Amino acid sequence: MAGIKYPYIWLFCGFAALGACLYGYDGVYFNGVSTLDVFVRHFGELNSDGEYEISPSQLSIMTSMINVGELVGSLTAAPLNDWFGRKGVFLTGTIAIVVGVILQLVTSSSNVMITAGRVILGYGVGNFSATSPLYMGEIAPESMRGPLLMCWQLTLSVSQIIAAAINRGVVNNKTTFAYRFPIGFQLLFPAVIIFGIWWVPESPRWLLRKGKSEKARKALQLLHREDKTYDPQPMIKVIQDDLDREKEMEEEGGWLQLLTDPIERRKVIYSAGALVAQQINGIQWFYYFGTVFSKAIGLSDPFLMTLIVFIIQVFVVLAAVLLANKLPRRPLLMITTGIMTVSIFVVGCLGIPGGQPSNTIGKVIISFVIIEIVAFNFAWGPLGWTIASEMAVGRNRNKIYAIAVAAFWITVWVTVFTLPYLYYSANLGPKTGFVYTGLCFITWAYVYFCVGEVTGRSMEEINGFFRDGIPARKWREQPKRGEGAVDSAHVQGSDASVVEVGNNEKA
Repeated sequence: MAGIKYPYIWLFCGFAALGACLYGYDGVYFNGVSTLDVFVRHFGELNSDGEYEISPSQLSIMTSMINVGELVGSLTAAPLNDWFGRKGVFLTGTIAIVVGVILQLVTSSSNVMITAGRVILGYGVGNFSATSPLYMGEIAPESMRGPLLMCWQLTLSVSQIIAAAINRGVVNNKTTFAYRFPIGFQLLFPAVIIFGIWWVPESPRWLLRKGKSEKARKALQLLHREDKTYDPQPMIKVIQDDLDREKEMEEEGGWLQLLTDPIERRKVIYSAGALVAQQINGIQWFYYFGTVFSKAIGLSDPFLMTLIVFIIQVFVVLAAVLLANKLPRRPLLMITTGIMTVSIFVVGCLGIPGGQPSNTIGKVIISFVIIEIVAFNFAWGPLGWTIASEMAVGRNRNKIYAIAVAAFWITVWVTVFTLPYLYYSANLGPKTGFVYTGLCFITWAYVYFCVGEVTGRSMEEINGFFRDGIPARKWREQPKRGEGAVDSAHVQGSDASVVEVGNNEKA
């Protein structure tokens, strides 16, 4: 680990990012498995032509019900995080994942078992999606917070390659192994988590909230183990002072305040909006139905095409992580959103003739889909999660982020559930691209009004922007304080509060 700054923080954030594996893996593996002849024969129904098929309604339910579990898992993660800590939620999520996978493995014909297993699996994934970025944001130094949070998307992308490669490997197998192996492979991820969680430190912030100052000190020392001279006491004081201020304001906190307080409501809109804006531009079209879509437009080897796309994606996300602190967010998101808007519009235009697209048209369509995926993963893919975590600040941080992740899963569920109906039942085919072209303009609006430059800013600074009502587009212009000024800034913040109280009393 020589030469790497904060190597243990990188290691533990990488461990937390394993939660992204199940989300990335599931969307791709089930996308491919649902097209296999043996799966269709076992879980589909005979049509009027005497052939087995999975109807659009069946495909919608089987595919999207995991998102219902993810929604419930992300919402219940807020109280679970308060009671059991970040590591406790990692364990509850792991148990749910194991149970969900086993339910799917023990059946070879029951849609109910497959669907129930996916719901329970989704609950575990929801636990991780609401907790992992929260944990990563709490242990990351502010100068490294962006790149570390982006590792969530990088891990997700790697798991998608694994899923695509496994699908490609079993495509010619005519036995139940063709779908049971991809399902069972998911047990590898919880096995790694169970093995490694004993060495991972709990969030120092949660430990101090529970009055466990000695354990918090040891956790901070483990996070900075490479620095033999590291003194955790100054950071403990900063966190404890912040928690004390939160405790004083605790009576003002609560779920209802997220609606009634304009400052807290703005935080919810900015945090949840990031993940909604990330998903409404049509990206799930390819992630959940890419292989089905590639097959429908006549590509000769849709599994190979899916694998190639995800290999490209990993390099794009890696480039985004490396450039995380060097590129301004607002122009980057505006440009990439524009590219995605044009790409999905062209896909819609190519579907206007109707009927089965020709081989040439199919290749052109998939080319523009690849352009959209590259643009998405260079900006929105990693930045959506980063922005959502960074906008969840203040005493309601757990609640705000839980709502943001819940909004994410609702958006994904609506997208995944409606796609088969739009593509098949409504007979839009590639013209479905026009639907997402319109939704891309909502993403544009979010970037313009809600995305500010916060690279290198502390959580307290971001909280101050909200408290002072500063428009997001002007955050970059605000005076910046360095990491070394944390203690003095807290003192200044306390003084400012005293002045503000004094002014209020005079008024």
